[in-house]
Amino acid sequence: MSERYSPPAAPNQAVPGFNQPAKGNGFGTTALVLGIVSLVLSIIPIVGFLAFILGPLAIIFGVIGMTRKFTKKGTSITGLILGGVSIVIAIIVTAILAAAANSVSESLNKEHKVEYVVTTTGPAQVNYWNGSGSSAEDITADWTKELTAKGFEVTSLTVSGEFATESSVTCEILVDGTSVSKNSGTGTAATATCSGTSSLTK
Repeated sequence: MSERYSPPAAPNQAVPGFNQPAKGNGFGTTALVLGIVSLVLSIIPIVGFLAFILGPLAIIFGVIGMTRKFTKKGTSITGLILGGVSIVIAIIVTAILAAAANSVSESLNKEHKVEYVVTTTGPAQVNYWNGSGSSAEDITADWTKELTAKGFEVTSLTVSGEFATESSVTCEILVDGTSVSKNSGTGTAATATCSGTSSLTK
C-alpha cells in the first residue's frame, strides 16, 4: 500500500499538540501603566490620594490579564505588584501627613504661661504686649506680670527709667518657666527691651 501524502502545515496554521505562541496582553499593559502612574503619584503629598484609585485599578487589570490564555503574563504581574506597592506607600504618606497636621494643630492650640519680669533701682515705666494690645504701668520697684498665650504669639516687654535719674533696669521674658529673652540698661533714661514668641518654649 502506498503512503498518503500530507502537505506541511502553513507557517501561521496551528499544529495540534503544540502550544499556541504567547500573544500581547492589553490588560497587562494597562495594569503596568496604571501601576507606574499610581506609584509615582503615591509619593507626592496631597495628590497621592489618586493612588487609592489607580492602584486598585492596576490590581484588577493585572488579575484579569493573568487569567487570559495564550498571553504574556509579565506585564500583568508587574502592574499588579506596582499597584499594591503604590497603595501601601500612599497609606504611609497619608499617615505621616495626618500626624504632622495633628501636631501642628496641637501646637497652635496649646496654652503657654508667659511671665514678664522687671528689676529696677528707681522709678520706671513698663510697656508690654498683653495678647490683644499694648499695656503700660508705672513702677517704683521690681515688677512681674503673668499672662496666658495660646499657640504662637508675639511677646514684648520694655522698661524705661526716668530721664532725670540714673538707674539700672532689667527685663526678662519667661515662657513656661524658660527664659526666652533678657536685657538690661543703665544710666539716665536707662532702657531695656525684650521680645520673643510663646512658641520658643522647650
